[in-house]
Amino acid sequence: MNRKKIISVIALLCLLPTAIRAQGFYEQRILYPIGTDNGKRVVTVFQTFNTSDERILANAMLWAINTTCAQERDQLFDINVNRKTFSFNTTLEELDKGKTKYSFTCKVNIRVSEGKLVCTVYDISYKTGFILASDFPLERLNDEKPKQKEVLNAFQRQTSGMLNLMFDAVAGNRCLPISHWNDIHLQRPVKGMNEAECLLAFGKPQSIYEPDANGVQWSYNLNFVLIFRNGQLATIIR
Repeated sequence: MNRKKIISVIALLCLLPTAIRAQGFYEQRILYPIGTDNGKRVVTVFQTFNTSDERILANAMLWAINTTCAQERDQLFDINVNRKTFSFNTTLEELDKGKTKYSFTCKVNIRVSEGKLVCTVYDISYKTGFILASDFPLERLNDEKPKQKEVLNAFQRQTSGMLNLMFDAVAGNRCLPISHWNDIHLQRPVKGMNEAECLLAFGKPQSIYEPDANGVQWSYNLNFVLIFRNGQLATIIR
């Protein structure tokens, strides 16, 4: 093998790990095992990220608000940004030819510490496409029965996909800088907050209106209105 070929092979081998890392969690289709805790089915997994705990929390919480909430922070609970933890409710569906085959509801707890995002999925129940009015705990399923194992496998696929999407959002680290953490914790609007900080504090607005190129108005319940100028909170109307 000549010198040029050797150099080309070495260059290719050096690039392989980068290419693998560049592939997102969701694209890799990573599956996370279903475990048990005090007789209850749970999924517990953590990922480490090369950024601050505050950035990890902000990106995870923004993903949860944008993905699970219809308005404000209606699916989030037990929020404590000082302790870097929150939980949310979610529903996952497995489709077959465009129709719901299985539907799962669960709660997800998020904790951030020392660069780690720890996720625990719990309080899991399921419905089948044939009996959508019925709701059963996941503990009812027996791994040794093929039909029931199929439901467990479907839940594993769907919950793993959800977690991988969140991990991709955190790894992307695209949220604006967050500095008003105490105001977010107290849900207190302060002039100068950016849109990401207000989304963390108050969740999705009921409506968004753009009166001009530099202004955006977010309206919430009870005549609570936030007006942004050039990306920063400029006016608060209560």
